[in-house]
Amino acid sequence: MLGSAQYPTAPTGLLRAVMLCLLFAGLQLSVYAQADDDDLPRHPLEIQALTEPDQVLEALPAELERARQARDPRLQALLELARANACRVVADWTCQRDAGAAAALAARMAEDPILEVRGLIAQSRGSFARQDYTRGEHLLGDAQLLLEKHPSPALAADVYLGYSSLSFMLGKHESAARYANLGLEQLGPNQALAMRARLLRNRARAETQLKQLEAARATLREALAAADAVHDPKLSAELALESARVARQDGDIETQIKGGQRVLDLGAQLANTQLDGLGHEVLGLAAMDAGDRATAERELRTAFESFHQLGLARDELRLSRQLMELMVDHNADSTTWNLLVDRFLDLDREVSQSDRAKAADDYEARLTYATQELEVMRLASEAELAKEREQALAESNRLTRWLMFATLGIVLILSFFFILQRRLNRRLEAALTARRESESKATDLLRLSKGMVFLHDLSGELVMVNLATAEALGTLPEQLVGRALGDFLTDESRRNFEDYLRRLAMQHQDEGTMQVRRMDATERLWQYSTRVSETRGYAIGSAVDITEQQREAEALREENLRDALTQAYNRRYFPEFERRMGERPWGVINVDLDHFKQINDSRGHEAGDQVLIAMTRYLQSHIREDDAVVRSGGDEFVLLLADASQTHLQALIARLRGDMDAAPCRYSLGQALRERGESLGDTLARADAEMYRLRRSAREGRG
Repeated sequence: MLGSAQYPTAPTGLLRAVMLCLLFAGLQLSVYAQADDDDLPRHPLEIQALTEPDQVLEALPAELERARQARDPRLQALLELARANACRVVADWTCQRDAGAAAALAARMAEDPILEVRGLIAQSRGSFARQDYTRGEHLLGDAQLLLEKHPSPALAADVYLGYSSLSFMLGKHESAARYANLGLEQLGPNQALAMRARLLRNRARAETQLKQLEAARATLREALAAADAVHDPKLSAELALESARVARQDGDIETQIKGGQRVLDLGAQLANTQLDGLGHEVLGLAAMDAGDRATAERELRTAFESFHQLGLARDELRLSRQLMELMVDHNADSTTWNLLVDRFLDLDREVSQSDRAKAADDYEARLTYATQELEVMRLASEAELAKEREQALAESNRLTRWLMFATLGIVLILSFFFILQRRLNRRLEAALTARRESESKATDLLRLSKGMVFLHDLSGELVMVNLATAEALGTLPEQLVGRALGDFLTDESRRNFEDYLRRLAMQHQDEGTMQVRRMDATERLWQYSTRVSETRGYAIGSAVDITEQQREAEALREENLRDALTQAYNRRYFPEFERRMGERPWGVINVDLDHFKQINDSRGHEAGDQVLIAMTRYLQSHIREDDAVVRSGGDEFVLLLADASQTHLQALIARLRGDMDAAPCRYSLGQALRERGESLGDTLARADAEMYRLRRSAREGRG
């Protein structure tokens, strides 16, 4: 089998040292000629990693140790980038992420911003591959900030490549194509050809998902032309995979087989088990399309085992679905079927748990980021308060010194008492005048401030507000003074107002959000920061209207949960539904469209899209307001039924089967009702298995 060849054991002892010395001597003379023409600093091992990743990973520990002993952080950064490239080629994403982080740290110590950007990009790629999207996006943002000070077209294109890949992973195919085009605009006609090929690959992949097949083919031809000028087997394999995917959309089985065989050859060359599995998957799908069941099952099982060895649960889950579909169509034996179904359920549960964990981690990361921003605001407020205290203390010390001098003067020069008293009175009058002027200036600054600023006593009565605050509440400043701040809060915020005053009295500061009601009865959301002035005994608050930001965030969250074509919910809605239901019962119905591929093949993808849209409306007409329609795959839907009972579930199943002739497309159904303490993923898996069981029983009945 391809991908399972045995490699010779590396030489040891003196022979190994001699071979490594000869290898590095040859690399110094010739390897830079193979590098991509982007003028970026690279170590020879980074280029060698494209074709001999295992040898590079074996040689790197000794090289890194020598760089550490020489205290050369720049060389360490270059070697870590070589390690990241080798890890990328062998699909070890954790290794790539860690190597990128180490490279960025070493480059920062060497004060080399270009190498630091390369390390951040490598770290972000590894994070994306591990589905840590929030961390990867932050790393790309850090790289962009560095590039603003130290421009590099090739690295700017690499950053856009990262954003394009992230957009594709999140299902934003138009954004993926747009970012790929932005990256291409950064490059000259013959500059950074490997980077150009990757950007074109991303654009072709997005165009395929957008059903722009002619454009995808043209883009792939351009990518292959660019890739031919560089020696990067991993890149060549990725382009071969994309060519096979486009060929399958066209029904071109011969091109699929050529692409799959090309991927297998490159995977064997790189000893990359993931590429080996992907190549067998391409060949299996080609055989399935050609009607060769035996070859299809053999190739798909080989791919399944490759992904299983690597622990790639998502790829293994995808293969198990394809194998189950193949076995249903050809009446496989029950023992093999049961083993495959058990493995499918285990994988589905594992992926669901992983998705929930990653969603929680993403939410925790965003919450940490927001907390840090609030902490910065709080520290800034404390610094300003400390400055005011220092100024007040200095003023008090100056006055004390003057009084001591005056008293000493009175004791020592009693005869000049009246003259000295007159001078002191004049000085006191000047000080009072200065203080009145200072307070007047403070009042003017309060009124002229563009932000919302207000002062209230510790009971909540407003003492002073600026014009921006009054305008935000739809009234004039003089109409607010003397009224309680709580009068302008919504009922929910007013219930928390006493707690707000209690925190101010105990902690002398508070931060948070409050819902205010304007004079025209509209409601706005303010984010506030309030501190108590110890010298004057009242609270000084500043606020920012974040109503629009909150609405935009809610709109973005809703958009992220919707399928772009049908406007049904997508798979990201599953955790939201499970969280909303808590321990309440639910039911699920899996709806799998029958022979949908024939619609695409005979009537075109646009007709297929219209069937999907019509099917969404059809399913929505059968459910209640609290239920939801989710498009879980290309031709798969899930009905999520809130607070469902067995009676309601069976009634809906009966309606769907009875109305099938009126549906845009015939379909198969699978159902499941939540068992006590069961997760949504387990319920979905049982419904899926039930659907395949019924479909298999129906086929056996016809047979």
